[in-house]
Amino acid sequence: MAQMTHSRSTAPRDKGLGHWRWQRISALATLGLMVYFAYMVARIGPMDYAAAAAFVAVPVHALGLVVLLVAGLFHAALGVQMIIEDYVMLAQGRQRFVRLSQGVFMLLAVAGLAALTVITGVI
Repeated sequence: MAQMTHSRSTAPRDKGLGHWRWQRISALATLGLMVYFAYMVARIGPMDYAAAAAFVAVPVHALGLVVLLVAGLFHAALGVQMIIEDYVMLAQGRQRFVRLSQGVFMLLAVAGLAALTVITGVI
């Protein structure tokens, strides 16, 4: 009976495992923060703009929104990267699309953080 040998090189597996793990961690963080976000939206609903801005400016609420923004966009970027890697046929084109999508998500994060700083009155 032939014995099975195990390869010592686990580099490709480790990269995929790390990506998978970060997707799950960011999904759990985003899920929990979305519950908090639903609470915030319910509280902000009847408020006018000034009261809503004051509510968001409370450090706990602002921090929750910042973490939700970063975790949610990070999770989305990982998901889009997986879609590109699975469905774009050319290796060179695949890497370009991945970098482009990461750039778009970085711009969205910067825009979202800038909007939060304006709303909270930091700037």
